[in-house]
Amino acid sequence: MSRARHVGKIRRRLEDVKSQWVPLARADFSDHESARLATDALLDGGPEAYQQVLSQEGEVDFLSSAETQYIQAQAKEPPCTPDTPGGAEAGTKGLDSCSLQSGTYYPVASEDSEPALLHTWASAEKPYLKEPSSATVYFQTDKHSNIRDLIRRCITRTSQVLAILMDVFTDVEIFCDILEAANKRGVLVCVLLAQGGVPSDRHLKNISIRSVEAEVYCAKSGRKFAGQVQEKFIISDWRYVLSGSYSFTWLCGHVHRNILSKFTGPAVALFDQEFRQPHDSPLALYSKLSACRPPRLQLEQLGLLPRAPHVWRPFLQASPHF
Repeated sequence: MSRARHVGKIRRRLEDVKSQWVPLARADFSDHESARLATDALLDGGPEAYQQVLSQEGEVDFLSSAETQYIQAQAKEPPCTPDTPGGAEAGTKGLDSCSLQSGTYYPVASEDSEPALLHTWASAEKPYLKEPSSATVYFQTDKHSNIRDLIRRCITRTSQVLAILMDVFTDVEIFCDILEAANKRGVLVCVLLAQGGVPSDRHLKNISIRSVEAEVYCAKSGRKFAGQVQEKFIISDWRYVLSGSYSFTWLCGHVHRNILSKFTGPAVALFDQEFRQPHDSPLALYSKLSACRPPRLQLEQLGLLPRAPHVWRPFLQASPHF
């Protein structure tokens, strides 16, 4: 008697939703073990190993070709090796420690994660709490509210601090707006770009530019890959936020269709918190900028309280890739 072929979780659901006779099932948001095994196989052995695990698990190909290529291109070797002081036993423990953090969907901090170089707001110094709550949505198709102009106007009207989290930054005019804000008006600017967007060092007055990673997937073998930062928002003077699909590129400003939302009031606190995530996240932000702070802006006025000294260089290359 032949053994029944195993059917994967996604394949089974595809078959169920196509059948009129299968009753509606409760939504299942649990972890997908077959998908994890296949992803690990792709990291460790490439596309052939990936397809082999899919066949063994009876699962459908759940990754697009673009996703498969991205995972392979971003794959990194494990940081832990058996050649550690103390012999093979110590090395085995090191590998076990790495494996214990692996093989799940929960991200682990990469070796490049920074310690908690954050500042904490004084409870009385949160301007967004004094603003009325509002939400305004702008579309690229509305020619009376050009999204690019709204962003540039936000930068030019910022008077104290500008916090930017962006995936791509190649718009020269917006970059000039930021330089002008920092050099001419003494605005403190903290820019976070997707990993790899800041290749070398150059000192800039009042500007901190850092590259950051998103979540990190780690296989049981220790091989891993990091995702991309696709969040995009601007916090101006801790008073309001601009957030949406818009990237700082010429194409987004002239031909791509985008959406932009403006938030004021307590909703800004959510973006403030996201920008200042703790050190176990790749977004360890709001670095210590007091060394480049204009004398007219006092620490107490900004509501910033230093929590740790520098351990990384806050001033990086001025020009993004064009």
